[in-house]
Amino acid sequence: MNFLRYAACSVIALALATPALAQEPAPADTARVETSTADITLPGSKVESGSFFKLVGGDFKHFFSNDTARVLAFTSIGAIAAAPWDRKGVNNGFNIPTTLFESGNIMGSFAFQAGVAFGGYGLGKVIHNDKLAMVGRDVIRAQILSQAIVQSVKVTVRRERPDASNNLSFPSGHSASAFATATVLQRHYGWKAGVPAYAFGSYVALARMAWNRHHATDVVMGAGLGIASARTVTMNLGGSKFNLGVQPQAGGASINFTKVYK
Repeated sequence: MNFLRYAACSVIALALATPALAQEPAPADTARVETSTADITLPGSKVESGSFFKLVGGDFKHFFSNDTARVLAFTSIGAIAAAPWDRKGVNNGFNIPTTLFESGNIMGSFAFQAGVAFGGYGLGKVIHNDKLAMVGRDVIRAQILSQAIVQSVKVTVRRERPDASNNLSFPSGHSASAFATATVLQRHYGWKAGVPAYAFGSYVALARMAWNRHHATDVVMGAGLGIASARTVTMNLGGSKFNLGVQPQAGGASINFTKVYK
């Protein structure tokens, strides 16, 4: 039974990636990379700082969109499915070995994720790889946006953690960070990078439950906010976007993704 709970939570966490699954990697577009190079900027000069923070300001504005609403709607369904295991998560009721997931608590943190992103950005600039620098920049933006939203919700909801350490349980910041990075990588590089990145996000989510720091619904909603933030940051990637719709069918329904070209 414990194995089934473990497997179910893994499936739920991976299923959160569904709204992003239809996103194709950006085609090789030299012109776009070249024109975007000026935007790949971090604090260093007045001009560069202004450019970067202008992008971040736009991310907050664009986050509240129909796309975000759709992602969070699917996430809410996942949270409802995970809710029965919230009580089981208290005192490590899943019987997940904590040592197996110890690194997830470190590597899933905002500091670690942002640090790697800064490193990627810096390396891209040093070796003149505009693509790598752009990905690093987008991950940083996604981290800033997701954590600002997550921390705001935390102090508003004030849900007690399973270990009773504080009232900042909902939603999971680690899950948001890991899934934000995973979504940016998938949008830029496709599923060769997306599959392992989302698997790592699921590992981080399970680690937070294994260490009794979060309920199942905390990590599900955190993952959803991370995905929504990354989709906002990469909104115009590839010069196209997808509309999502649900079509009733005999015995169920299908989810359709329609590519809309600009």
